[in-house]
Amino acid sequence: MDTEKKRKRNKAKKNNSIPNKVRRYGGDIMKSEAFIRSVSEIHHLHGTVSSHTLTVCKVSLHISRFLNVFGFRVNEKDLVEAALCHDLGMVGRDEKYDSRTDAWKEHPEESLKIARELIPDLSENAESLILSHMWPVAGPPPRSREAVILNFADKIGSMADWKDYLFRRFSR
Repeated sequence: MDTEKKRKRNKAKKNNSIPNKVRRYGGDIMKSEAFIRSVSEIHHLHGTVSSHTLTVCKVSLHISRFLNVFGFRVNEKDLVEAALCHDLGMVGRDEKYDSRTDAWKEHPEESLKIARELIPDLSENAESLILSHMWPVAGPPPRSREAVILNFADKIGSMADWKDYLFRRFSR
């Protein structure tokens, strides 16, 4: 293969990398005031909302890539936007909600409201991803391939957050 073709193929691979996809589709979200506030909001005992959402975003894209190998096409733009916004409604939860249960049940609606402010052209599919990410605890069941991916990635991200806590707590 000539060097020009190799160079183009390597450039295409680099542009399609997960970090580049997150930056391309979610760069403006990550620069927003709402996301910056999420950096200091504790989530799942010791992590932050931002660290959790970034984990969920990366896991979602890994699942998407895996499914792509088998011919399943996934809208990665919707997936990244929804993953980065799905828990922004948890920021300031002590002031917004009366209890943890209320926060679990109500934050998807609040997260969607914030996502609509950050992304004026947010797709209907991305909206449904945000609303259904807490299923089966709260919200409607996932209606699309992307919604199933986000729902599953959110559970994996939550388990990863708890793993660190449990390891520290019980490894003495």
